[in-house]
Amino acid sequence: MKKFSLFLLPLLAVAMLTACGDDDKPVNKQIVTMVTNNRAIDGDAVVFSQGSDKVELNYTDMTIQFTGDFNDADGNSRSLTTPNMNLTNVNDMVYRFNNTSSSTYTGIDNLTGYIDMSTGMIWYSFDDGSSRVVSSSQLLYAYTTTTLTNPDNGNHSSHNQSAYLFAIDSKGETCTMKVSNFITNINGSVQATEIQYNNLKVTPTTTGYIITAEEAESSYRGFYTITDLNITLDSQCLVMNGSFKSGDLDFTLSGNLFRGVGGSTPQ
Repeated sequence: MKKFSLFLLPLLAVAMLTACGDDDKPVNKQIVTMVTNNRAIDGDAVVFSQGSDKVELNYTDMTIQFTGDFNDADGNSRSLTTPNMNLTNVNDMVYRFNNTSSSTYTGIDNLTGYIDMSTGMIWYSFDDGSSRVVSSSQLLYAYTTTTLTNPDNGNHSSHNQSAYLFAIDSKGETCTMKVSNFITNINGSVQATEIQYNNLKVTPTTTGYIITAEEAESSYRGFYTITDLNITLDSQCLVMNGSFKSGDLDFTLSGNLFRGVGGSTPQ
């Protein structure tokens, strides 16, 4: 089973590890705050904004409730308050929630989303007037396949050990890519338990984000430099595909934001 480093987990996941209430009483409710990346989509136009959501989880009733903010397709600041929504198990620790008619809550309709209790990843989307808004915590792709190929002889190997977190800046222009269990050889041994690459270019799109870099130096100065990075976060960020080069090897990535939701689901 894949293990995740705290270094990679979004703010929400870290907060979820802290119990609320007395030590001798079971935890049944938590209120946490997360950074939220929003894209308001109207036709071919997309408006990015970064806000802050307060998330309340009730483990007794198995419900979730949000209060947050975002910019609409015209760039106007808006607020979001949802009712308590039931959590329905989808796969392992992944739960779905929705509220199809929430017009009494600041004009938000057809809200649907997912939460992964094992990683803290949250994603949801809703209608806001004429636009569709897609929101999430910082994007953690924990269910991925990484393939390494030697272009000189065609030797290759694949593994499911690495997880990829994309921490987008407040303007939606750059991000830091953090990788757990970074493997840089075909033999499959981990060279870096935690590694990151800063100032990668981010382009918000109507279906997600495109992340690129001609060259990026790692947090291990002088080691594991990558080039030709091109990663697409597609299907409203539920799916990741991409590639980069490091050393003498070509890397290709594919994975899901949630196990069992969109695309293939490596174990």
